[in-house]
Amino acid sequence: MKRLAVLLISVPVSAQTPLTYEVYEQKVLDYSIALKQSKEQSQAMQAAVKVAHASYFPIIESEGTYQYRLNNSSIEIGSSETPLKHQSYSLGMNITQPIYTGGATTSTYKSARIDSQMAEESVELATDNIIHSAQLAYWNTSAQKEMYETMCDYVGIIERLVVVLQEKYTNGYISRTDLLQMQTRLKEAQLQRSNSLQAYLTSQHAMNTLMGHNATDSTIVAESVLAPPSMPPIIDYETAISMRPDFAIASLDINRQRQQAKLATSHFSPSIHTGIQQTLGTDAMNITGDIKTNYVLFVSFRMPVITWGARSKTKAMQRAITNMKALDLQDTYNQIELEVARAMTSMQETRKQIGIAEENFRLAEENLKTVTFSYTEGRLTILDVLSSQLTWIQARTNLIQSCLSHHIAQADYRKATSQ
Repeated sequence: MKRLAVLLISVPVSAQTPLTYEVYEQKVLDYSIALKQSKEQSQAMQAAVKVAHASYFPIIESEGTYQYRLNNSSIEIGSSETPLKHQSYSLGMNITQPIYTGGATTSTYKSARIDSQMAEESVELATDNIIHSAQLAYWNTSAQKEMYETMCDYVGIIERLVVVLQEKYTNGYISRTDLLQMQTRLKEAQLQRSNSLQAYLTSQHAMNTLMGHNATDSTIVAESVLAPPSMPPIIDYETAISMRPDFAIASLDINRQRQQAKLATSHFSPSIHTGIQQTLGTDAMNITGDIKTNYVLFVSFRMPVITWGARSKTKAMQRAITNMKALDLQDTYNQIELEVARAMTSMQETRKQIGIAEENFRLAEENLKTVTFSYTEGRLTILDVLSSQLTWIQARTNLIQSCLSHHIAQADYRKATSQ
């Protein structure tokens, strides 16, 4: 409690309630700007699907023109000359229905649907990345907290020994050299404690930023990095790869490219449109000023004849792009397989390292007590005490680092397998 009180005095107090990882992760997901952007992109792609689907239906357009001739004009009819009205106008309504577009409409619609699916997978990918970042930030802060508390313990051990040595020196039992060496060690430990506090506060800044809080808030983690985490389920490579959103995106990208290839070549195919047009207005050469209504049924046909090899070159280009996408998918497969293998190996090995580090720290702690007692009894030198202190702090640091490495390895494995 004393160490915690010292820490709370050193930093601004705004959030003293210990924060569990589960709560922290939810706060990060709720705030994440990257995740919100991914969701907005997904909504935009869903709207694009509806826009593309609308291309199947008739297009209804209205148009109008108005003209006013500034000079007088007339037209000869037989032997007489008839003046034209200065103004003429027309209002029209067109209904056009595509009959055949060479596959352009279908390819555009299918491509939009794939884009929407890719956007949904991007949301999943962003979620995985954000959770991974939250895990790293939380457990790093927890480790820095443990390291700071360890340095406080280290300073306390040396301070108590300095008091004993000061008394022995005053009574003439030890030389001043022993006292000076221990006092020097105390200053070194206090400097290390200050550096550790700085690292702890810096890790809090990163935590706070991820969940949208003020960087300088005092965020206390509730879970210790030293507590053994539950191992995630081990899954085979194929299952892990099938669950990865980036692999799904790469797979969808190939299908999207195929639709883009069809769209690119559709411009070289015939297209047919039909429709009806209604106009209301005067004649273009307005003589009487009468308003007339006209109806026109039309069919338009377009067929490229000579394209100077553009069609075959376009097909070759699109085929090369499709092959490139297929190679990207294979590369993604290989990278994910490697990532899963590395993460699993790291997770298994760091778990073993924790056991070794725990036993090493137990021995170092026992050694420190024994050596310190033997020194006070006059059986060992001050150098033995200094060496045992270094062994103790190194063993404690190794234990904390091993636990942090295991948490990071688990986070990497969960991300690699999209768990």
